[in-house]
Amino acid sequence: MSSILVSTLGVLDALLCVLVALAACDYLRRIRPIDQPLLSIAFYLVAIGAFGAFVTAMQGQWVNPFGALLHAGVAAYAWARRGHVFESKS
Repeated sequence: MSSILVSTLGVLDALLCVLVALAACDYLRRIRPIDQPLLSIAFYLVAIGAFGAFVTAMQGQWVNPFGALLHAGVAAYAWARRGHVFESKS
C-alpha cells in the first residue's frame, strides 16, 4: 500500500512540476525583462527549479509530500493570477 501511495505521489508531483514549468514559461513569454527584471528572474528560477524537480521525480527519487504541496500551490497561484499578466496596459 505504501509503495502505491509513493508512486502515485511521484506521478502527481511530476505532473505538477510540468504545470509549474509551463506556467512560468508562459509568464516569461508575456512579460518584458527590461520592464520587470525582478519578476523575470523569479519566473526563470521557478521554471528551472520546476524542470529540475521534474527530472528528479522521473529518476525515481523519493518525493517529499511538502514539495508536492508547494508545487500545487504555485500551480494554483499561476492559474488564479493568469488574468493579471495578460491584462493590457493602456
